[in-house]
Amino acid sequence: MRASRVWTAASCLLGVAAGVAIEKQQVVLRRGSVLSTWNGNGPAPMLNPRDLASRRDAIKPGTELRILCAGDSITLGTLSDTDGGDGNGYRLHLRNNLSGDKVVFAGTVTTKTGTMGDGYFAAWPGKTIKYIGDNIEPSLRQRPNIILLHAGTNDMNPNPAISKEGNDPAQAVDRLGALVDRMVAACPDAVILVAMIINTCDAAQAPATHEFQRLIPAMVQRRYNDGRHVLTANMTSFPTSELRPDCIHPTNSGYRLLGDYWHDFVAQIPRDWIQRPTVPDPHQSGGSSLDQNLFSSLLAAITLLVGQGLGL
Repeated sequence: MRASRVWTAASCLLGVAAGVAIEKQQVVLRRGSVLSTWNGNGPAPMLNPRDLASRRDAIKPGTELRILCAGDSITLGTLSDTDGGDGNGYRLHLRNNLSGDKVVFAGTVTTKTGTMGDGYFAAWPGKTIKYIGDNIEPSLRQRPNIILLHAGTNDMNPNPAISKEGNDPAQAVDRLGALVDRMVAACPDAVILVAMIINTCDAAQAPATHEFQRLIPAMVQRRYNDGRHVLTANMTSFPTSELRPDCIHPTNSGYRLLGDYWHDFVAQIPRDWIQRPTVPDPHQSGGSSLDQNLFSSLLAAITLLVGQGLGL
């Protein structure tokens, strides 16, 4: 009898939880009905930042956003653990912005200074586009459905010890295109957002950076014309006042701004481009969603009830 009452109570909890989950899902679905103003037809647009400070709409309810953040130290989040920062770069703020979705970060690299237990990425400080391409394959095998690519800052560095393949903008864009092609081949279902990288306040590096930025949209356009789900993400309005004294890395508030930029660009992806991941989650502990949190709380409650009811 006691066991029966316990399971009856557990069933009630399940019913209540299911009702809450359905209610939350309905809210998300209603919010998710507000689509981007671009419907995916015609020439590939330049995705420009909008004011989404007050919006946290679900991007695609019911579909895991498996996001691969790819690039160099700006993607890693170098120096974001200083001045009271959390060490997560833009990733935690991006996840918070995407609170209506289940988010799993793909990648094989983590940072010891970050507070996220699952803040994976594919980014290497001080490395060029070629290095990223030579080392990104294991991360691509995790089959992200969204790739956020911000690469080329080190290629534009006038110091040949850093820009090992040279800092010619046109050649660097060719290398960036080759990296995008590698991503498309490995993850044909993914949407790839290619950043026009943020500006620098270094006078010696700025001219090459501006030319590199200018050439990226045409490279992306060619791949879009071939039917690839590749879009340009225009980050050229990122203020240099949000850079640290090294004129390369964002301040802590600058990293949060990057998270806002990426959230905005993801929100502009045509919804039918975002497909369910084709392989299981790369990290069992990865992701965060209302459903996961609800299930964990429910499991704890049932365990407590069973333990009390059966005298365990």
